[in-house]
Amino acid sequence: MDAAGKRYLLDKPLSDILGHLYAIQLPAASKASTYHLGPNLEMMLVLNFGSPVRYHFGAESKIRKIERIAVLGPLRQMMSYELMGGADLITLPFIHDGFYRFLKLPVDQVQVEADASKIAKQMLVLETLWAVLARVADPELRIQTLKSWLLNHIYPREHQTQALITGITAIHDALVNPVAVMAEESALSERTIQLRFKKYTGYSPKELLRFLRFKAVIRFLEANQDAKVDWFELILQFGYHDQSHMIKDFKYYTGTTPNNFRKLMESGSFCIGRD
Repeated sequence: MDAAGKRYLLDKPLSDILGHLYAIQLPAASKASTYHLGPNLEMMLVLNFGSPVRYHFGAESKIRKIERIAVLGPLRQMMSYELMGGADLITLPFIHDGFYRFLKLPVDQVQVEADASKIAKQMLVLETLWAVLARVADPELRIQTLKSWLLNHIYPREHQTQALITGITAIHDALVNPVAVMAEESALSERTIQLRFKKYTGYSPKELLRFLRFKAVIRFLEANQDAKVDWFELILQFGYHDQSHMIKDFKYYTGTTPNNFRKLMESGSFCIGRD
């Protein structure tokens, strides 16, 4: 999420599980505004202490609402959300195996929006955290309280994730099969690597490769907002088969066409998220 708020960078060991913390507080008289968070495959926890937050994914018509606590992800589609006057929330975007290390919940058991009945034990933990933070009105003190709480509640990294973390650089090498590299370096089968990826991150290496290519296109558009876009050149530059292939990815991740998405970026309400 990105809006009228403040981003808090983290030091180790918290930076191993979270990209950052983001806190938003708006005056009660603020007008409602809509923002758009780009897909990022992350798990995200939202702790809301103010007015409800309405949101939806991609082009879907179903409107959801965050009253107090929301577990979202992996974020495969653009998330559009509305902040009203009195908004007061903190978002925690987890990275790598961070979500698992926080709640000991395999990420492949969570699909877009966690069913509270399936994570009852974890929800008790989150309700406790919410109650602790709700008693702290000062935003800076609330963040410090959250950091301290997290430091006392994160689990050590499991040894099964080591092959994934050390081999993640292979994902960025288009000339190799990243699963094969990780499997060879860890003396594990490719199937084992794939299953562990799903357990600890919620997505497969193949899905990550597809997303990273799309994100590279978005970063290019962001850096060249004032230039005329040659879409066919981008198709070649980023390795798409043809125009329909690129359009398919745009509709999958954002719910709209490349041209419409670029207009959305120009509006200033879009956030790409963490690198």
